[in-house]
Amino acid sequence: MIRLENVIKIYGEDYEKKIALNNICLEIKDGEFVAVTGPSGSGKSTLLNIIGCMDIPTKGRYYLDDTDITLKTKSQIEDIRKEKIGFVFQHFALMDYYTAYENIELPLIIKNIKRSERKRLVNEQLKLLGIEEVKDHIPSKMSGGQRQRVAIARALVSGCNILLADEPTGALDQATGREVMELLKEINKRGTTVIIVTHDINIANQTERIIEICDGKIKR
Repeated sequence: MIRLENVIKIYGEDYEKKIALNNICLEIKDGEFVAVTGPSGSGKSTLLNIIGCMDIPTKGRYYLDDTDITLKTKSQIEDIRKEKIGFVFQHFALMDYYTAYENIELPLIIKNIKRSERKRLVNEQLKLLGIEEVKDHIPSKMSGGQRQRVAIARALVSGCNILLADEPTGALDQATGREVMELLKEINKRGTTVIIVTHDINIANQTERIIEICDGKIKR
């Protein structure tokens, strides 16, 4: 479970100070499919970064599976992030000169997983996401939908139970965006908690719950 208690995030100091999140209280249960919406600058990405252990609150507490992240060291937080959380970005963030297979394999190499096990896990994701035919292609030789599927496979290959997606359909045409949303729904049905940041209310309405942020506060 994800739980934020009175979370405040402040950037800068004195007259340059900006309150990005203002007293956020929030719970997301295991297996939920949630959208975070709001205008630009509302605090959506800051919230996603804190949930994803990429940043920590200035004040307040963040609990992930009953672990108080705010009390952990930087290296401990990094280990938790690698184990529990996968990220998907609007512009895919793939390595340009790596094949689909190599891009998906990267998190496993970082975790020092044996080569034989890496091969099994990568091939499993290629099959699950329907991209076996592009495993030897570099990103420039793939469609937008294929690239996003590779990015999702890379996020999931380490066995994370939380998938965070920042505008996952933002760089895709409508038809491909619908395919990616169907894929995220299927991933959620398998038990993964999926949290999407989106400006698109039509995308948000496809999730189970919408969290709307404005000026660093939750409106609903």
